[in-house]
Amino acid sequence: MLKDQLIGDLYEAAVTRDGFLEVVHEVTEALGANVFHMFSWDAARNAPHLSTYSPDRGWDEVIARYDQYYGALDPRREHVERTRLGEFAFCQDFVSEAYVERSEFYQDFQIPSGFRYLMGVRLARPGGSDILLGMLRATGRTPFSDTDRANAASMTGHLQRTINLWQDTRVLHRDAALGAELMEQLGLAVFALGRDQRVLFANAQAEALLRASTCLRLEHGRLRAAFAADDDGLQRALSRVAKSRKGESVAVRPSLGAAHELFLGISLLPAHAAHAAFGDAAMMVTVRRRGAASPVTAAQLRQAFGLSAAEAAVAEALIVGRSPDEYAASAGVAVSTVRTQLRSIYEKTASRSQAEAVGAMLWVLSQNKPVAQ
Repeated sequence: MLKDQLIGDLYEAAVTRDGFLEVVHEVTEALGANVFHMFSWDAARNAPHLSTYSPDRGWDEVIARYDQYYGALDPRREHVERTRLGEFAFCQDFVSEAYVERSEFYQDFQIPSGFRYLMGVRLARPGGSDILLGMLRATGRTPFSDTDRANAASMTGHLQRTINLWQDTRVLHRDAALGAELMEQLGLAVFALGRDQRVLFANAQAEALLRASTCLRLEHGRLRAAFAADDDGLQRALSRVAKSRKGESVAVRPSLGAAHELFLGISLLPAHAAHAAFGDAAMMVTVRRRGAASPVTAAQLRQAFGLSAAEAAVAEALIVGRSPDEYAASAGVAVSTVRTQLRSIYEKTASRSQAEAVGAMLWVLSQNKPVAQ
């Protein structure tokens, strides 16, 4: 089992601008591998995007060759993609030595690059493409052991949560750099809490949410849920995050039997990052409302980016936080059709992911006057 300190470091680094990939590399080594490669696979291009890997290991040329050519030949990727979500697959279970000896991928690329064995896992990215995380063991080392398998299985939940947190926080940092106006247009309510869990900062969206919502309130400087059972859960989650440094998510509702209305993400802020952004804050809480209205309209999106009516409808759904699958179900169209439209949106907004596309659309539209309806 990995030490709690390293797991805590993983969560802490996920909310900083730097250091997360280095901690993922430390986790990789602790799990018995030498380097990691994390990416999403673009089926249309038959190539990866969101490609990132162990930093400062002189691996740039190797990954460039993988991204440009050898990734399409990788026999392991299909097995990882077919394995159940969150379950590690080990190449030694499905790639034989005889196959390795005659494989272009192994003989021309993988082994000359210094690596032989891989354990890989498919992780969910809500609203976006699944993430494939591969951890590779150097040539000359033995296959992964049963102990390695057990340790890897114990880490999948932490890797899933922290990688998504890291990506969400990157968007938040980017949007904060672009200004408060964009953060508000994203519909993201942000609270910064001190070590005593009292609110030190709330952006304009957070203040508006407190005024309008019956689920969440500020009481003696502390965030409280209106429904007692949800409030107990919220306070326990805040305390756990403060002690463990592991981020958590909480949903709250106005009353028993009602649907959950607000969704809170709780993360610990490292001292240097907290001071730079929020003064003396130690914890960050972000809040989104279920089914929040889009801050822009389909007409604005069509005019600003040259989207078709169908693409604009998909883009509007993305901006309010719906996934492509959810939109397809509600609109009565095939998921494959929506994903084709999504690729066109990426091209027209010069983006590579759902988060990038949403940020690009809101940023451009925040600089222009609304379009007449």
